[in-house]
Amino acid sequence: MITTALGNAVTPAAALISMPILTYALGVDGRGQIAAATAPLLLATTAATFGVPEAVTYLVARTPATLRFARRRGATMIALAGVFGTLVSIAASPILAGDTPGLRRLIVMASLALLPTLLVLVLRASAAGLHAWRLVALEQAISAVVRLIAIAGLALAGQLTPTTATAVIALAPVVGGLAYLELPKLAEVARGTEPHSDVGYRPMVSYGSRIWLGSLSGVLLSRLDQVVMTPLSSAYQLGLYAVAVNISDVALILHSAVRDVTFASDAAGRDDERLCASARISGAASIAFGGLLALCVPFGLPLLFGPDFRPAIPSAFVLLVAVVVVTPGSIAGAGLSARGRPGLRSMSLLAASIVNVMVLFLLVPSMGSMGAAIATFIGNVTTSQLNIISMSRVNGIAARRFYGLRRSDVQLVRAKLTRLRPAGNRGHG
Repeated sequence: MITTALGNAVTPAAALISMPILTYALGVDGRGQIAAATAPLLLATTAATFGVPEAVTYLVARTPATLRFARRRGATMIALAGVFGTLVSIAASPILAGDTPGLRRLIVMASLALLPTLLVLVLRASAAGLHAWRLVALEQAISAVVRLIAIAGLALAGQLTPTTATAVIALAPVVGGLAYLELPKLAEVARGTEPHSDVGYRPMVSYGSRIWLGSLSGVLLSRLDQVVMTPLSSAYQLGLYAVAVNISDVALILHSAVRDVTFASDAAGRDDERLCASARISGAASIAFGGLLALCVPFGLPLLFGPDFRPAIPSAFVLLVAVVVVTPGSIAGAGLSARGRPGLRSMSLLAASIVNVMVLFLLVPSMGSMGAAIATFIGNVTTSQLNIISMSRVNGIAARRFYGLRRSDVQLVRAKLTRLRPAGNRGHG
């Protein structure tokens, strides 16, 4: 979890450095154009997976010998979906661009990165199934550093425009895929002398289709707002909202790591106490981290992004609260998927996305960035509570076990951190 958290931390850290460069160089409207151009790519990246990466992780975590076949068939399926998703994104570009000049071209350009991005997701899923979290962290670090260096270099050269920035943001995740060059070697070590185990398309489609609805609903919950804000409101409001989202993404660092590792580890072996402890510990960490960020936002946001972005402060507060409330239920959702019940998690996310879309169309035209933040908060509360209710009903785990930090949790964290200390540093002090 610590390794994954460190990898997750690089992306928002690099964003906090590169975002001020973009905002100072391009202004609120320019930042809004970049968000509007790349939001369809982010949405399509999940919409076009059809649950294939999750299925690869699930199958490989349970039986590592299936890796070669799961990865190959997963790549075939996701490549077909990527071509289809690219065509849909290009066809929808006139509607998504609204009346903003030049935005349609940027959306089309970003959409061309969809297929290679999806293939990288299959490699990440394979690494996650093998618990090769170092590679996952390395991939995220490479992507973030490449994006930061490229944006900074373009700014210094006087070539930073919405076009060049969009190209960098779209291609950086593809470059990150270089981290998986040593994946075949790790796969052979993990399998040892165990013979290759074939896996057909049917189990991948079965599991993937059940989890895909949830993944699609989840991305609608987190990304649709940025896709529809320009036609519903303006690129200016999207620019404010994109900054608020970047701030709240920092609070997701530890939570995302816990969720990803919990999914793979619980698929390999169920453990109710470990699952609940993960939810409680990550929930407490989210509260602490989110509170610290909230204290920094009033002076830090205008300092980093410029005084023109001061109106984004209220939206950032709401999004930070939204991150905190979703944490326990998100871990419960990972447990549902790991235990072969991804459909229940999908139904929770579907219900939440429906609520989110209704509130978006109701509030964004009049409230702009704040309306989108409120919609995210309501959607997060909905999915979190439904996941915990489903886990309680199906697995008999009391809902209260997902909340509140306990003495045993503190002792667990202390014991794990003690193990991580170098042997030379352990002593009588």
